[in-house]
Amino acid sequence: MIKSAIAVLTLLLLSDALTGAASPAPGDDAGQGTQARMAPQIPPSGNLKLPEGVSLERPLSEDHAVAIALWNNAALQADLAALAVARADLLDAGLLRNPTLQLLLPFGYTQFEMLLNLPGEVLWQRPKRVAAAKVEVDRVAQGLEQNGLDVVRDVRCAYYDLQLAADRVRLSQEAVKLRTEIAALTDKRLRAGDISELEANAARIEVSTAEEQLARNQSARMSAHARLRFLLGLESEQVNFEIAARDTSGAAASSVPVVPGIEDLFKDAFAHRPDLLAATLAIEAAAGRAKWERSRTFAFAELLSIKRGAGLDFSPRGGLLAELPVFHRNKGGITRADSEVERAGAQYLAVHHRIAQEVREARTQLLQANESLVHYRSRILPQAEEGVRLAGIAFQAGEESYLLVLEATRSVIDARMREVELVNEQRRALAQLERSIGRRRDAKF
Repeated sequence: MIKSAIAVLTLLLLSDALTGAASPAPGDDAGQGTQARMAPQIPPSGNLKLPEGVSLERPLSEDHAVAIALWNNAALQADLAALAVARADLLDAGLLRNPTLQLLLPFGYTQFEMLLNLPGEVLWQRPKRVAAAKVEVDRVAQGLEQNGLDVVRDVRCAYYDLQLAADRVRLSQEAVKLRTEIAALTDKRLRAGDISELEANAARIEVSTAEEQLARNQSARMSAHARLRFLLGLESEQVNFEIAARDTSGAAASSVPVVPGIEDLFKDAFAHRPDLLAATLAIEAAAGRAKWERSRTFAFAELLSIKRGAGLDFSPRGGLLAELPVFHRNKGGITRADSEVERAGAQYLAVHHRIAQEVREARTQLLQANESLVHYRSRILPQAEEGVRLAGIAFQAGEESYLLVLEATRSVIDARMREVELVNEQRRALAQLERSIGRRRDAKF
């Protein structure tokens, strides 16, 4: 889904660029057909535009939030302008150099003479230059796709953070309510003389602390909402939106993504990462420019000389005007182009190593998040819930006061707060892993 959504943003511009060079082959209208098919899916510029089937009037799913961001994220739209620059370079590469015309008018003893120079080096220079420019357009497009993957990762993480903030507010409200009940019970026990003022004051402090934590969590939810709004491109729009609540059903709550082996992840990453393909294309584009620079060693022009003869007739004659490569053989341009090829090769290795490191780190983070969450759900949270059950039994048997039940319930709320934080860490780690390999894996929470 990620790649297809991002490709929607780049394929039209790319196909139009590749077929829009000067002097296209006769009958070559394949790019126009692609443009016609893709045009309805490309987000037009201007105000907020929503993909088909997406509405802000109902809670946004994670996939819908990603789709809105790919259509409206301001930074991504600014990056797309780089493709227009590459298209302009491609257009310029296909243009022919203008001919020159020299004209001598017949004044005095000078005969009428016209000299027309037609650049001839374009016969072997233009194809190389156009080929290099086309590869550069491909490289820029792949780089934009990588930017799109980064936006998708950022939106998903912001979406998870907002869900976490909402869960924290909900659990904080439960904590405030519970601590208020505990404080009320301690006040009754204080009046009955069962506890001291110090113990009762401690319960009141816990209420104030819980209320302050609730206020902090509410503020954090507003900040998370604002960040997601920014990433969705809704910063300047006077619209409100909500996101879907996190699925806490049994199947979803017990879901733990299977983490493939490191070699399988490397294979995925090296096959799907757009920035690695862009680095490959950068080498090809640099090599193409090197060929073009070597073709500029020689330059000549065909001449068409038209002179007025002894009578009234005009006599056209052909000729050749060539630049002799004696002092200047474009050595600087060739050396620079060769250096660009070497630099592109070094950058490819750097990107390759960076991808491998990102995959390793993301996999390690996901494994750690899975382990922590499984441990918490299998041992700590059940123990806290068992404490509530035992406290309830003791209360019903008259062995303990209701205060013990409330204290045990407070421990469960604290445990669930930590659980939602671990779930968020796991989901963010998965988003980072999927970004590091360049595609979405089948994993649901």
